[in-house]
Amino acid sequence: MYYILILIAVVLMALNLSMSKLFQSKLGNSITASLLFISLSSLAISVIFFIFNGFKLEVTPFSALMAAIVSVLYCCYTMIGFKIFALGDFSIYTMFLMLGGMLLPYFFGIIFLDEGISIPRIIGVILLVVSMVFPVLSTSSKNKSSNKTLLFIFLCMVVFTLNGFVSITSKVHQVSELATVSATSFTILSNGISGIIAGILLIIICTVKKVKPLDQPLTKKLTAFIVTVVCVSAILNGSSYLLQLIGAAHVPASVLYPMSTGGSVVLTAVVGAVGFKEYPSKKHLIGLILSFASTFLFLF
Repeated sequence: MYYILILIAVVLMALNLSMSKLFQSKLGNSITASLLFISLSSLAISVIFFIFNGFKLEVTPFSALMAAIVSVLYCCYTMIGFKIFALGDFSIYTMFLMLGGMLLPYFFGIIFLDEGISIPRIIGVILLVVSMVFPVLSTSSKNKSSNKTLLFIFLCMVVFTLNGFVSITSKVHQVSELATVSATSFTILSNGISGIIAGILLIIICTVKKVKPLDQPLTKKLTAFIVTVVCVSAILNGSSYLLQLIGAAHVPASVLYPMSTGGSVVLTAVVGAVGFKEYPSKKHLIGLILSFASTFLFLF
């Protein structure tokens, strides 16, 4: 039953990741549009988790600092993600995002936390690196402009690195001997700070450049769309997190992490094909299958 709960959580995670793509497809990939999405969705998630936590919030100086670092990194890779959506497939963005969040903290753990090394995991790392080459080749063959391809690859690597450091920061917070807070309070803090940062930046940009947050008029229909996407994103995120918490209490972390990473990479490709007509090429499919299989080598 707990494995089924984790599987449902992964499905909800993939759907949540698609919300930013849906927002971008409707409102464009401008900095102001991405900041609007980050601000509204982050604040909504923070409120939902605050309610879920019984209107309680733990705060320590160290946790607040770590949450602020996570927030800045999250804002950066989400804004970059809006640019990536205009250059390539949404599922490739997710692949680089999730694998960065898995590989970089793994190396960090080996180097700084004396975590063990195994032959299957070394093979898994190599195959994961190889798996990221195939989607890049697929994008290169689709794009007529080499400059667009290079920009797409560069931005994907930036997202890979930024989310890797998000996971590293969260891991440092988790294992630190300094005063820390619960995972739920940390989520409330990081999302709340993300929403505030994005909101302040949005106000500054709109004031200095004397522009509106969106290029199109804010009609009742568009407002309803924005509110719906933000609320759905927050609900999906909260539900996925809750199910992962329940599953994590009964399923080993060594199983939970590969399931969430590998599953989200595959399922976002399915969502991309069904929801956004982004059908993966043969090279892209090879990369997806390889990355999915490789994550499970981390079980050993």
